[in-house]
Amino acid sequence: MIRGAHPFEVADWRSSAVIVAPHPDDETLGCGGVACKKLHCGADVRFVFVTDGAASHSDHVDPQALRTIREAEAAEAVCRLGGSPDRVTFLRVPDGAARTHVGAIANALAPLFVAWEPQSVFVTHAKEPPSDHVAVNLGTRQALRTYGRHVSLFEYPVWYWHQWPWVSLHSNVPGLHRAALRQTLRTLAGLRSIGLFNCVVDVGDMIDVKRHALMSHRSQVERPAGLDSWPILGDIGGGDFLTRLLGKHELFTRYEVNV
Repeated sequence: MIRGAHPFEVADWRSSAVIVAPHPDDETLGCGGVACKKLHCGADVRFVFVTDGAASHSDHVDPQALRTIREAEAAEAVCRLGGSPDRVTFLRVPDGAARTHVGAIANALAPLFVAWEPQSVFVTHAKEPPSDHVAVNLGTRQALRTYGRHVSLFEYPVWYWHQWPWVSLHSNVPGLHRAALRQTLRTLAGLRSIGLFNCVVDVGDMIDVKRHALMSHRSQVERPAGLDSWPILGDIGGGDFLTRLLGKHELFTRYEVNV
């Protein structure tokens, strides 16, 4: 494990939290184990899904129908993690267009933070390559500045791991081979991650729950009968991507804001 990274303290497990996910499934992939353990400790955990996820399979399903499907999947995943539907909020920013809505994301999140007064906020990592993830990180940090109160911010990696040596550079999903290669070159094959993550959490006792929650996102993990061209997460890196994200540790870059 990464030298110098610290585990959660007792107070971290009980602190209230808002988990901000660019797309339905990021909440489970990146920090589902931590979310589940916090909920089991009695923490108030809320989930905000920023984009509608309607672009993931838009060549197979009408985007409006897909949005409905993915919202239902997200709500079910939260329930399987131990949460409840009344702790779920959908901002419905167009999937793939978050970078043109950073201000709107910040404006939507800030009043939620004011109303909920979270002690901690989780958001996808600043070093994530997808543009939606970058935009959601920016919008969240902007909203926290507006909020103004002290918060522990935890940045969780999802697509950061889409690089060698964590995943194979070969993929059955069109376009992802080059994306993995670019990320590998950008991070010097992961060497730049040394010291990037200063918080590591053992979630091995929650892996079965996390896996069960991920299966709620059926549009992302199951290929409908007769649709061999339907891409799923298991196709990425020959399955290495999911293997890494379903490991027994979740990593974060933690820092304090508004101190």
